[in-house]
Amino acid sequence: MWRSTPIDVPVFAAAVILALLPVNVQGKDAANWCEEAERHLTDSLGQPVTCSAVNKRCVRMNNYWCQKHGRTPWRGTPTADGVDGHRDENGHAIFASVRWSARAIAMDLRSKYRRGRVSAVAIASAYSPWCDTWGSKAVVRGHGRTCRDGGAMPPSDFLGPYCQEPARGNATSADCSDGCNCPPAIAAALVRGLPVGIHDDLQLFDRAGRPLSNLAVVIRNLAIQEQSIFVRAEAIENGIAALSE
Repeated sequence: MWRSTPIDVPVFAAAVILALLPVNVQGKDAANWCEEAERHLTDSLGQPVTCSAVNKRCVRMNNYWCQKHGRTPWRGTPTADGVDGHRDENGHAIFASVRWSARAIAMDLRSKYRRGRVSAVAIASAYSPWCDTWGSKAVVRGHGRTCRDGGAMPPSDFLGPYCQEPARGNATSADCSDGCNCPPAIAAALVRGLPVGIHDDLQLFDRAGRPLSNLAVVIRNLAIQEQSIFVRAEAIENGIAALSE
């Protein structure tokens, strides 16, 4: 799942959320996920879909980019007491609408971009680091994970090989190991439709921090890469427009 660290996320007025954005704050799914899915998702050809065709865990949470809460909860995730922070047992945010989910991924990308992660490989490496295995298991296809995050680690007698970033710069998919995350492969998916390479500046924001047109393309590509879902442009643009809120 995509790792995110929201910053400077103010708490939204609970009364406004509960009045305008009905959601089942007791369950693990957003009560309106089916309506949201049929409104905001299409098939690969741009045709409407039924919610049964996109019945996935993060889709049922109106969380099309599988965002997790960070130190500060994402806005638009009201719990039963009206305070943001609704989540599943793994920390994934349950949004009251897709607009809030799109805003969250736009904020996350802006945060990474401001911290110097401006290329597709740099962003992919933050979400799916070289040190990790598929599914973050201790050993996958003979390769052991090396992430120092408190997660599963290979047994003490494991001799390798290990998942790790290649020593040479500008790595490509040819440098990836079976069973380990491959940021260049993810990066290639993120730049699809853009006139930039995986190691180039993605040009997501201008110098003043205003979103550029490439941002919407990358966000759409992220949803395809992460969930194999196709999000309508209007839903993404609405989320980007909410960055100022």
